[in-house]
Amino acid sequence: MIPETNRAGSLKTRRLLLRQPDHDYIPSIVRHAGDPRVALKTTTIPHPYHIGHALEWLDQIEADFSSGAVETFAIERREVPGLIGMIGLIPRPDRGSAEVFYWIGFPFWRCGYATEALRETLRYAFADRGIRYVTAGHMIGNPASGKVMQKARMIFEGVVSHGMKRGGIFFDRVNYGISADEWKNATG
Repeated sequence: MIPETNRAGSLKTRRLLLRQPDHDYIPSIVRHAGDPRVALKTTTIPHPYHIGHALEWLDQIEADFSSGAVETFAIERREVPGLIGMIGLIPRPDRGSAEVFYWIGFPFWRCGYATEALRETLRYAFADRGIRYVTAGHMIGNPASGKVMQKARMIFEGVVSHGMKRGGIFFDRVNYGISADEWKNATG
């Protein structure tokens, strides 16, 4: 069972702050999520993306956070405040597991921020939430996301044919996962 009382207010790493997003982020969300290099690598971000999408999404994030259905964190650099991406957990309490999702704004790609945020989210899932297993997946045409998962010590589990859908088109989904024990062994 996943403890419901131990939800994070914010998480910190050496370079990043992960915290609950608010309406101050709307311009950054629209700019970064609206970039086709970001949006088209996901199954959930519409393109084109406009302010109405951001408002609706933030309302959903707040409702999900309150109910425990999903925990979504804004990713900021500690030294230079401002949204650079999002990361979150979708708990599956009946299975003791969760799925993690994330996106990083294009100007911040290849800086290690996604890996750093994913590692902290995994630590939080296992150490603070008591989750036993975390999964993630990416479209077959997005190998950079798979490298992020590998660097965060997630383990390749296989490819699901037509496992993701975007805009009415099915894509193969590459799956990764890691158990709490595997995480503990990998991170000491």
